[in-house]
Parts: sequence; structure tokens; C-alpha cells
Amino acid sequence: MATSAAKDVTLTNIGSVALGITSITASGDFAQTNDCPASLVAGAHCTIHVSFTPTVAGARTGLLSIMTDANLLPVTVSLSGSGVGAPAGGLPRLSISGNQFVDPQGNKVRLHSVNWFGAEGTNYTPHGTWARKWTDILAQIKGMGFNCIRLPFSGDICNTTTTPPGTAIDAAQNPDLVGKTAIQIIDMIVDWCQTNGVYIVLDHHRCVATGGNGTDGWPDTGGATGSYSAATWHSHWVFLANRYKDNTAVVGADIHNEPYKPTWSQWATLAEACGNAILAAAPEWLIFVEGVGQNSDSTSYWWGGALKDVATRPIALLVANKVVYSPHDYGVSVSSQNWLATDGSAPDNWPTNLYSVFSTNWGFIFEQNIAPIWIGEAGGKFGVDGSGNATVANGTPESAWFSNLVKYLNGDFNGDATNDLTGGKKGMSMAYWCFNPNSGDTGGLVRDDWTTPQSVKLALLAPFLSA
Repeated sequence: MATSAAKDVTLTNIGSVALGITSITASGDFAQTNDCPASLVAGAHCTIHVSFTPTVAGARTGLLSIMTDANLLPVTVSLSGSGVGAPAGGLPRLSISGNQFVDPQGNKVRLHSVNWFGAEGTNYTPHGTWARKWTDILAQIKGMGFNCIRLPFSGDICNTTTTPPGTAIDAAQNPDLVGKTAIQIIDMIVDWCQTNGVYIVLDHHRCVATGGNGTDGWPDTGGATGSYSAATWHSHWVFLANRYKDNTAVVGADIHNEPYKPTWSQWATLAEACGNAILAAAPEWLIFVEGVGQNSDSTSYWWGGALKDVATRPIALLVANKVVYSPHDYGVSVSSQNWLATDGSAPDNWPTNLYSVFSTNWGFIFEQNIAPIWIGEAGGKFGVDGSGNATVANGTPESAWFSNLVKYLNGDFNGDATNDLTGGKKGMSMAYWCFNPNSGDTGGLVRDDWTTPQSVKLALLAPFLSA
């Protein structure tokens, strides 16, 4: 069953002194994120976003509890919802109509996605399985309001023999993973997602597990791993396509992560060959194509984000309406850029300048109805460390970047606070980077304990997840 769009509860301090907020919890099949501070000044208000993920069909109830220093007992809000079962056979298969994802009935679908990384490295399985149950991680992801997971992997798991090391898995918490091969664990994740109404996009993140980030600038002999040929790349994708082609939870293939080394022309040719090989095995899959590192006009953008040249050289597969463009976009936690502000400086017209940056590099593809946009990676630290403390620089400007990115994705194409979507269309999709707290660039949506939510980040995501 799917997760509902979030409903908002407003908490207002009607008193004359600051209100201390001790805890906010939701029970039953309900989850919450919020932007409430530990101390709410007199007259101020904050917002609690409540989502509903039914575990069974039928009427479900729960309670939102707010504990403050003003009362010995919590303030409560009764919650109710009705669970509706997934369609027979699992999730509906997604296809493309113009710039929209649609289900078989033509209903528009937006992919609220998150990255859960680790299987691309030498653990050969998504991270965190040493800290908690893998199913609890997936349930928490769904409870946060995501309906899709981007699952990075390397070519080294595309076989029936590679096995994660013992250190990757806590046997007491995950006895069902012990002794499984890497691909069997991916099977289990895919099956869980099918049963629980969560889509998956498989991401060829590295050629080999030992490659490291940034070493595979393109997935053939031009890359750092010279023995990894285009034929090997194709064969690994065909292995996965044959394995999962009948599972409707698998939307398709993000064919290679951040191909920043080739020109767009070179990459487009490689992408078409790979995409056609995949579609020959799994004709219902969608093919997600990232950008390069530099446009043909010599302007650079984030690795994977440079997609200007789609305007004159779009991807053309043998099967029509199968291409999704997947840029990457980041804040200053990853790197300073001349279009981004920091604590000490800001570009002209900040942050309205961002809208033309997004549109010029990748957003025009959606605005002109060429194809869907699904940002494969976007995230930041937003001023908080792995313990949730505000100790990291550039929190305010990076939060402004992300808030305006979400507004753009939601349909405000020029920053004038007007929604420019027409005809009942939904906005652009995104995969937030990332759930894992152990990303050095961005941290994650949970703290270093792998469990406690990062409320600052979830509050920034709430307008995207609820739209």
C-alpha cells in the first residue's frame, strides 16, 4: 500500500512566554515530520506534517501527541485513514506521456524518491544492515513519505556468486541476509518494495566496487577501469533486466552515474546503445539518462547535470517514449559554485537567479514537454551535523537553494510564486541524496545512529513530498 500525501497540523503558542516542545510523535500507521523548534516563542507557530502508510486495508486510527512544558499530559490530535490495497499483481507499471509518468489508467504519478546507497561499494549491499533490520530501514523510508528508491550498485553484483562480507550485516538483526549473495539481497529488497508499494530505479553507480566515486567518468574503456568494456556494461544491465523485467516495482535503469568525461555527443551515442540493449530484454522499462559534466558551449555544471545539448541532440531509442532525463543538482555542501550563495557572499539576484540556472541546464526539458525530469541526486547538510546539531557552515544559504529547487520542481518556473503547471500536470520528480547518514558530502535523512530523523532536512523536503 502507498503512503499518502502529508496533511499539515499547525501548532501555535497562544501564551505570553516561550513554549518548550519536548517531543512530537505519531502512532499507528501514521508518521510525522515537523519544523518545530525546541522552544516556540510567544505568538509563533510551527507545522507538523502527518503522513499515512496503512499496513492493512480498511479503517485505521492513530494519535498525534505533542509533549510540552505547559502540560503534564500531551496535547493530542486524533488521526484516521482508510487503507486501500495495491492493485492485483502489485504496483502499476509506469510509462511516459509527454513530460509525465503515468500508470496504465493514465493517472499522473510523481516519483518522490530517495537514494539508499552501499551496494555500489565493497559491502555489496545497501549500507546500514550492520546497524538495524533492513526491513525497518525500508519501512522508515516509506514512512517518511517516499514512494521510490534509487538503488546504486556496481557491475560486481551482476552475478549469482558475489557475497557481502560478514562485517556488512549484523547477523542478530538480519539473520535472513546471512549467507545470501548480493543479488539475492537485491531480490529481497525488490520484493519488499513490490509488496509495500514502493518503486525502485536501479542505478549503475560504479563499474567495479573498488572504483570509488568519480573514477568511472564513462562506462567503457575510456573510463578509469579500462577492462570494463561497453559490452560488459550492457551484459550487466541485461542480466538485471531479465531478472526484474516482470516486477512492476522496478521502473527502469539509471544507466550510468555521472558520466562527466565524454562530450554529450559521445555520451548520447553510448546511452542509446545501452538503452536499446536493455529494452530488448525489458521492453516496459524506462531508461534514465544523466547529463555530462560540460555542455558543448563550454559551460560546466554538476557532474551528471549538464543537459543543455538535449535541445539539439536528444536521446533517440528504438522504442519511443522511454527516456527520462536525470540531472544531478547540489548545494554548497558538495562544492562552491558561482550561482550559489555562502554565509559570506551571494550572487546577483539571489536566490531568484537559480530559476534560470535550473531551466537552462536541464529544466527546459520538462518545461518544453520533451520528456520527464527525475533528479537522480540532490541534497545537502543544511547546517546540521550527524547528531542533528547546527554546527555546519552555510546552513541558511543552502536551505534557500533547496527550497527554491523544490519550488521549481513543484511548478514555479521563474520564482514569482505562481504555479506554471497546466492541464492537471504534476511537477518534476527527484531522488534525494540520501537516506544514509554516512555520506561525507551531505549526511543523510537520519542521524549517525541510523535511526533518528534529521528534522531540518525532512522539513525542507516536506513541500516536495506533499505535492
